[in-house]
Formats: sequence, C-alpha cells, structure tokens
Amino acid sequence: MSVSFDNIKLLTSYKNCEGKISFSIFKSKSRSWVPFFVYLPPNWDYSKEYPLVLFMHGMGGDETTFNKYVDAQQLNSWILEGKIEPLVIAGVRGDNNRDNVQWHTKENQELLLGDSSGEFVGFCQQNFRAGVKFNSISLEGHSRGAGGAIHYYLKKPGMFASVVAMGYVSDYTLAENCLLAKENLTDLRKEAKVLRLEIGTEDSFVQTKNRKCIFDLHEYLNKIELDHEFEVLHGVEHGFDTFWNYCTDNGIINGLSHLKFHEKARKNPK
Repeated sequence: MSVSFDNIKLLTSYKNCEGKISFSIFKSKSRSWVPFFVYLPPNWDYSKEYPLVLFMHGMGGDETTFNKYVDAQQLNSWILEGKIEPLVIAGVRGDNNRDNVQWHTKENQELLLGDSSGEFVGFCQQNFRAGVKFNSISLEGHSRGAGGAIHYYLKKPGMFASVVAMGYVSDYTLAENCLLAKENLTDLRKEAKVLRLEIGTEDSFVQTKNRKCIFDLHEYLNKIELDHEFEVLHGVEHGFDTFWNYCTDNGIINGLSHLKFHEKARKNPK
C-alpha cells in the first residue's frame, strides 16, 4: 500500500540513509500517521546498537526543524573524527497545527513516554537499533520542546540518560514542572547531573514578554537541591539555530557540546 503525508513518503528500508537526515512517517495508535525525521550515522549497521537522541521542536516547527539548522555532514565529521560516538537522532512532528504544539499532551506522551518507552521510541529501537540499551536515550528540546523535555525528565526519573532544554519560556508549564520535581525528588536525586538548561541574553520572549520560567525553575531546583546545569548564553536569541551554533568557552560549537554532554551522561551514570 502506498501512503503519503504532506508529500512525505513512507520509507520501508533505511539502507541508503547512512550519514543523512531522512524524512518519513510511521503509524501510531495515539496519533495515526506521524511525520518524523531520523539521522543515521555514517556506516550505520542494523546489527549494532546505538544511542538515541530525541529532538523536540518548538512552536511553529515540525519534523524539518532540526534539518533546517543542522547539517548532516557536520554530524558525520564529528563522528568520523572521533569527537563523539556514532548515534541516532530522531524526532516527530509535535502537532499537525504547528502553532498548537504541546509536548505534554496525552497523545505525545504516548509517543515518547508510554507505559515503558513510548510508541516512537519503540519504533526507533526496532527500525534503527537506537535507544535499546539502558541509559541510552537522551532528550534535546527547544522552546516548547524544552518545556516538554523538562516535563518528561521530571515525570519519569531514570528513563532518560540526559536532557538539554534550550529557550524554556513556557511560563504556563512552570507550576506543574515544579510539582513534578517535588513529587519525584527522591528518585531524581539518584541520578547524576543529567539536566542542562540554556537561555540566551537576547531572547525576545524574556526581553519583551518577561518570560522568566527558566530562571524560576533554576532557582527552584537549587532550593530543593536537585543537581543540574544552567547557563545564560551571551548574544544568543530565541531561535534553535542560535543555540546550536553558539561558540562555547571551550571553542566548540554548542551542538557538539550538547552531544558530548549526552555521551558523558550515558557513560557515567550515577
């Protein structure tokens, strides 16, 4: 049967997707056909297992957001040069109405959390051999995706090896996220430093709409003594591209720094 969704073709084989960012759709129980992207490392081999990084986009974005700002060749070079180990990066469209994306909805939680791992995670495990091993799944979220990533981390302690949340400005989610942190504090404290929060000095939502939830969450996590990283990035605006391409104090691209952060958390669990 031929299936299409917004001119996205259903891929039945991924043999020619090594070292590329590819797009397809998969059938879920919670949301029917869901568009997704996947990056497979160079020399991807189905007989091997890989770490999985799930990317969660912001409002107005979709499964193409990551590809717009991240070059597969950049990822390939980091892997081939030994800067990071081979990994799979994947993400779904958060909502067909791109301005209505909310990652904490029941449907999206079924995709990424579920009773054990979530429908899309299971799909990645089966089709890409990614995220199969314990402590091998990480989250990378931007804007509303950052709010979702934080929500998932606080709701399911131990499920994710690490979480990077960029541009968290969804103030309306702060109260629930703080409550989740309080309720699950004992289990969350058992983990190593696996949460990293980033905000830019030039973030328009902070400057013009006084969105301060990332600062408030940072203060609250300090208050309840939940270990995490928090950094204000000079010159960075709200867009995902400005976070990814920011040059860190170590002189490397922030995107590479994120992937190193995830790898360290996978290899050095508490």
